[in-house]
Amino acid sequence: MTENQFRTENQRRATLTESEKKKILEVDPSFHGIARATYFDNYDLPCPIKVEVETKENSSRAVVLRKTRHGNVEMEVEMFRALKEYGLPVPEILSDPFQNEDGNSVAIYSLLEGENLQKLSMRSADNLQEAKRLLVEAVLALMGASSFIAKHEVSKSLPQRSLQVELAAIKTSQSLWSKEPIFQLALQRIEAVLPGVTTPLVFSNGDYQPGNFLAKNGQITGFLDFESPAFQDPLMGFVKYPIYDLHPLAKTDVIETVLDALKFTKRDFSIRLALGCLKTLQKEIPVVGGEVDSRGYRERVLALLGSALTDFV
Repeated sequence: MTENQFRTENQRRATLTESEKKKILEVDPSFHGIARATYFDNYDLPCPIKVEVETKENSSRAVVLRKTRHGNVEMEVEMFRALKEYGLPVPEILSDPFQNEDGNSVAIYSLLEGENLQKLSMRSADNLQEAKRLLVEAVLALMGASSFIAKHEVSKSLPQRSLQVELAAIKTSQSLWSKEPIFQLALQRIEAVLPGVTTPLVFSNGDYQPGNFLAKNGQITGFLDFESPAFQDPLMGFVKYPIYDLHPLAKTDVIETVLDALKFTKRDFSIRLALGCLKTLQKEIPVVGGEVDSRGYRERVLALLGSALTDFV
């Protein structure tokens, strides 16, 4: 298995602004000074920052500083409060969102116990299987909150992303891919089958990547990253596993496990995978050229698209 470390501590050093330091020290009267600030060990930086704080009793505590990255920190705070009511293990809000010197929204959270499932999956073959089980368990728990969240005040701010909405967004976002024969063929085939798909939407944090779930002693201990929550199709959150080839979970039978748990078929998943491939091609991949990695990425996604299309003709 791969070494369970993405970057050294030195590579993960983070610099806090004066307003961020001030807000952290205001969290607790015992807080005396900032010992260190480091990004969590993650394959994608920047990410949330772990801040170790010295106390007046000569001990230390850790908090999490969260900046807007790809969504909305204010929305995440509201989601954490709602999910706390529901009973899921989510961070405590230690400081409401504020603007730092760079104009970024920032919030301060408690640090939850546990290791994220990405790191767990990389430890050993047995841990990989454990991470797969826990990932499916965590996503099912989020889906289980759907009725509660739908009745909660926070639901008024959540988008409804049906497959039809996803398809419409692809069709209206013009790109060079729109003129490619494989892209046009995929659109036609997806349009032909979607009228028969009436799957109810479920609550999602918007990103089922394994780093967003924490576990300890075989139990889920934390749900993270709610910057972009939504009600969406229950399978769309999993298409990223083959598309991004999320190592090492993508090499397991995680998709088959999800389909079995939710009572869906391979054909059901192929429809969503084809839709996800179109979104990815349009958003991230050039039609021609690019570096070696980009060309490999394009070839893999096009191969996935072709395979998915044959599964639901």
